[in-house]
Amino acid sequence: MNESPTVHRRRLGGELRRLREAAQRTHREVAAHLDCSQGKISQIELGRVPVRTADVRLMAGFYGSSAEQISELLELAEGSKQRGWWQEYPSTARRNGFDTYLGLETAATALSVFEPDPLPELLQTAEYSATLLGSSREEFTAPEISERLVVTSRRQQRLLGTAPLELWAVLDEAALRRLVGGRRLMRGQLEHLVLMSYRRNVTVQVLPFDAGEHPLMGERVTVFSFRNSTDQQVVHAGDPTSSRFLDKGGETEPYLSAFEQVCSMALPPKESTMLISRIADEQPCRPFRRPARTEQRGSRSRR
Repeated sequence: MNESPTVHRRRLGGELRRLREAAQRTHREVAAHLDCSQGKISQIELGRVPVRTADVRLMAGFYGSSAEQISELLELAEGSKQRGWWQEYPSTARRNGFDTYLGLETAATALSVFEPDPLPELLQTAEYSATLLGSSREEFTAPEISERLVVTSRRQQRLLGTAPLELWAVLDEAALRRLVGGRRLMRGQLEHLVLMSYRRNVTVQVLPFDAGEHPLMGERVTVFSFRNSTDQQVVHAGDPTSSRFLDKGGETEPYLSAFEQVCSMALPPKESTMLISRIADEQPCRPFRRPARTEQRGSRSRR
């Protein structure tokens, strides 16, 4: 699932922008050469739309690109037109910005997430997810809810397997204490969080109430990191459908610094797991027994 047309488009757009700037051409000049709007050129360079190979040839020729450069650009253009797995689920993928979010998540090798409330979808149980969808201000039909649950389940598979996605999640204590679906359902969700926190590729921290104010108050932030060193980290700020995707250093650095600060204010992973277990034990069910740890977690950078 690591191949994503979203990343191909963004990489292609970045290369075309670099070539245009090196050739000292303006958006106006390129638009006139292609007989299109300046807005189209901007959308291409931002990686928001698929690009026809004919347009790639015209742009690259206009910039004086070499045959080798043109070949590489055409390969990226072909990749950008492939269908992502999420396009099998139209009512989910067509939501504003969510297709881009899923494309980046699919291609990423590591995610850093701060979610104040509710819990991150990658760590939700099916019952918790269904309850949230059923109470959403958006009116989902039963088939739409079923589709969303299937999509969430497919996304969660990235956390499993031999080369899993690295996830660093910082949770607000409020999300742990909010009784979504009642005490029994919430206990199951909290127990699931504890079990996930013992995976080597998953790190969970809790930002407690007494941490006070912090630099990400009112924000939901996801940082996408990629294996390819030429792919810049991308920050998504807001909920998954707000389409605020940032990839320029001046835009992303404040969020990366803020995330680091929130991590330093949150409880360490071991203490976070203990707090989640205690909150789970407050629910009127049998006490939750944490599994014995059989292997040590490897050290990883948050970025």
